Amino acid sequence: MASERSVQDPYLMTVAHADLGRHSELPPVPVDPRSARTVGWLSATALLPMVAAHVVGASVVDPVLDPISWYAFVPGGGELILAGGLIMALLGLILTVRMYRAGLAVGPVPAAAMILFAVAMILVGAFPTDPPGTAATLSATIHRVSAAAAFCVLPAVGLSLERSIQRPRSGLPRGLRTAASALGVLVSLFLVVHLSLVFFADSGIVAFGLIERVGFMIMIGYLFLLAATIDREDLSSGPATAGIAGHEVVETEVAGSALALSGPRSADLVG
Repeated sequence: MASERSVQDPYLMTVAHADLGRHSELPPVPVDPRSARTVGWLSATALLPMVAAHVVGASVVDPVLDPISWYAFVPGGGELILAGGLIMALLGLILTVRMYRAGLAVGPVPAAAMILFAVAMILVGAFPTDPPGTAATLSATIHRVSAAAAFCVLPAVGLSLERSIQRPRSGLPRGLRTAASALGVLVSLFLVVHLSLVFFADSGIVAFGLIERVGFMIMIGYLFLLAATIDREDLSSGPATAGIAGHEVVETEVAGSALALSGPRSADLVG
């Protein structure tokens, strides 16, 4: 009973609140944007083969109407597409390792999705599509399914990562969830419209080439947001741990100071 009266003592609670108010701000956590830098460097490197293919095939491939895969029909175009796919696959694997090391990814879903993304990006370059006006072969089928799979699995990574972050330090996880949901809707809408035109009208989306190139830029932007979330929410960062430990020390000191200032009532706790 004595200890209960001491804990509920208004004077004791006032002192504790006053002192906690002076130490409510935790030390700022410095952010190392290494994952965002990695996305910047590797995505820029992946764009170089695409730009080179565009220059080489400028007289053959219409960037508005024709898909990127048609660069495989110009000299060296297939190798350039494969190089870009390999770089993007490497980027996906690096982000996978970092999200798990940061303590943000939980369970097999993020890893499985990102590995599938990496494999799909490699298959897109390894299996070229067919020339226009020819029947679809196994190579073209693998190419098209892989390209669709690369976009379809990315929303799962963002949504899974956002759900695993229990105490976000910023608004990036919420932004990642919004972006993942929007990307999922866009990919689903595109596939429904495009596949419907292919199967029922024997055609496709008119500006397919432009949409595909815009989609590639959206993919890079999404990976940037994913990397920034990993950098900002990294649970293994030393300064963040130090900040939490420092906060616990402050709370301990506050409790000790409050007992000392509470006068005779503090003896109740001892007794």
